[in-house]
Amino acid sequence: LSNNQITGSFPISYYDFESLEELYLDRNKMGGELPQTAELFYDGLQELVIYNNAFEGRFPVEHFESTLRVKKLMLHDNQMTGVISDNICDRLDPERSYTRLTDLTVDCDLISCTCCTCYEDGVLVS
Repeated sequence: LSNNQITGSFPISYYDFESLEELYLDRNKMGGELPQTAELFYDGLQELVIYNNAFEGRFPVEHFESTLRVKKLMLHDNQMTGVISDNICDRLDPERSYTRLTDLTVDCDLISCTCCTCYEDGVLVS
């Protein structure tokens, strides 16, 4: 669903997709907040790629704390706020082959993170 000029908020119909492993909504025109409650789709999600949209509000990091499945979180070029925990940062360790997080991008002026690839105003800064 990347780069399709999709508008609106995060689809409620996705909440019940318990087998959803990859969600690519990048480069659209979506906005609003991501679900803050523990929805089924968070449990199986391995790749959440939502950069270059207009999502806002707090990023629900707690739904990614306990799962070892997530491999990609590409969140930059949105208006989300929050903190990426050390627990998630520890998963960038290359020795964690099966449970390794390979991509973690955020807007570092909005989301606090000690290990993320940083963007500001859509531009890579580190």
